Amino acid sequence: MNTLIIAGCIGGLTGIVAHLMRNGKVLIFPKKRARPKGIYLGFLADFFIGAAASIFAVTYLTPESDALRSLIGISILAGMTAENVLLKRELNVEKAKVEGLDRINQRLK
Repeated sequence: MNTLIIAGCIGGLTGIVAHLMRNGKVLIFPKKRARPKGIYLGFLADFFIGAAASIFAVTYLTPESDALRSLIGISILAGMTAENVLLKRELNVEKAKVEGLDRINQRLK
């Protein structure tokens, strides 16, 4: 159980570091959204994603008697990988938006 708590904390901290790097060293706090209606989690989303990825990785990749150094390394790598996957998805969405705007501009000309 201690292993999972340590992995979750390390992965979560990795998620927060990635959040800070992506947002220009600014921590974005959770807030309510009007459209679409709901809650924007801000840095908490990155913390939870990094923590979940590192817990999953440690659960399936390390035996129970493994060293703390290995646990920390796998947790950091898993947190960074989760952030990388989300960043790639975000870039694909932005690319689709730009391509759509380019097609609209071409039709208007």
